[in-house]
Amino acid sequence: MKHVIELIEQKKREIAAHPFYRWMANGPTPLETRFDFAPLLANFIMAFSDMNRWFMRYPAPAGALERAINRHTREDETHSRLFLEDWRKLGLDRRLGWSASDMIGWYYAGAETDVFREYGMEIMQMCTLNEDPLVRFAVMQSIEAWGHVFFTASSGAADALTQRSGVEYRYFGPYHLRRELGHLLFENQLFEQAELDEGRRARASALVRRLFDMILVESDRLLRYAERVARDDEPPSTLRSPAAPPRAPRPDPGPSAGTAGRRRSERVAPEQAPVQQVLEQRKRASAEHPLFAWMRARDGQDPEEKLRRIALFWTPDCMGYRDLNVHALAYRRPADRLERAINRWALDLQSHHELYLRDWIELDMDRRLGWSASDTLEFYCASKHSEAQRRNMSSFVKLAFAYPEPVLRFWLMEALEASGEAFFENTRALARRVEAERPLRLDYLADRHALSHPALEPDDEADAVAFKAEALGENGREVAVGMINTVFDCLEVQFSLSLELSESKAASTA
Repeated sequence: MKHVIELIEQKKREIAAHPFYRWMANGPTPLETRFDFAPLLANFIMAFSDMNRWFMRYPAPAGALERAINRHTREDETHSRLFLEDWRKLGLDRRLGWSASDMIGWYYAGAETDVFREYGMEIMQMCTLNEDPLVRFAVMQSIEAWGHVFFTASSGAADALTQRSGVEYRYFGPYHLRRELGHLLFENQLFEQAELDEGRRARASALVRRLFDMILVESDRLLRYAERVARDDEPPSTLRSPAAPPRAPRPDPGPSAGTAGRRRSERVAPEQAPVQQVLEQRKRASAEHPLFAWMRARDGQDPEEKLRRIALFWTPDCMGYRDLNVHALAYRRPADRLERAINRWALDLQSHHELYLRDWIELDMDRRLGWSASDTLEFYCASKHSEAQRRNMSSFVKLAFAYPEPVLRFWLMEALEASGEAFFENTRALARRVEAERPLRLDYLADRHALSHPALEPDDEADAVAFKAEALGENGREVAVGMINTVFDCLEVQFSLSLELSESKAASTA
């Protein structure tokens, strides 16, 4: 392990020489706007708490090493709230002037933030595939080393700003740096004394090198963004609120159109029939959830108001589905027709968020909520209202990374899509009632998702794949059934929470 720690220290020295950290500590930008690059880090920082809770932490720690890692994660999961605190103290809400939809678009789908989201997913993959605490420690220690470089640079500037303003900036300032230095000293000694065999040392070293390659790219992006913000005197956002959808009629593809609908009607091999039976059973049971009775009820409540309450709760799922497909379910380098088929389906599914954001604007959610950027981050990334969704999305990401075989990944995607059938059947009815009465176009909630699907290059071999007719052994069937049950269990929890929020006074602001 000493070899791996020495490698981390070497890489840490290299990254400390990056010009971004010199710029942050002593750059020409006024202290009052020195931290205007913070929106670019929002994804990594706000998701870091969940990464610690559901990817780095051991649910049932075995031994001193796993317990030490768990103690470390309990400290790191608290830092997102310090970030929000500094965001507000620095006046970023006022200078950004972003509405809730601006922040939602930036956080879940912004081109500027995409590499940070992609690398965050890759770190989750590293943790999912490396249960060994000594290897996982190498991942975590590399992130800590970057944090030490970052907060050493930021704390001096934040402290100087405190001397000027009288306001303490606990995330960027000395307070956070002291916490970074103090909370794993004892455990570090515990890990330093551990022995690694050649295979584990090679695996840990490869992960360290990959992490610092990612950190280098992120540091480059931070510097370019920070310099552009300073030059333009306005934090740039490449995904501002999209224009309202056109009023002119467009072709209506109808529900369940496209790739997903075709796959559901394909032949099922006898060995996969038990998996299909479980899926159908869970779909039937899910369709009876009381949330859908509330949606259908002609109870005098405005259907548009019902849709607003649905949108308020389901944003992390509807927007986060993009990255689940792009960075977890799709193959980076598809090796055969099966993997290409998965990627073609994922290309369709990752496009739906664009329609959702349009619906949000059509429903006038920004004005009715009146949320700032930080209010939006807090509600969707750090509140009890979104905790179940964030936890459930973590479960889906883990399943995608743990089972890369195409047929199993297909069943995960099939379960995710099937779990939404009753939901969209009912939002479709509500949305079309609204559209019939008012000059609104609600393509996402009306289940016209195929409108956003990209035009794909022909690939007859991939399009001919029939996953349910492929071979699947007994172990694969058990995994597929487990995936289906996990997805439906998670979604049914969310249906109950959505109903609770929709019926509560807390949703009336929407």
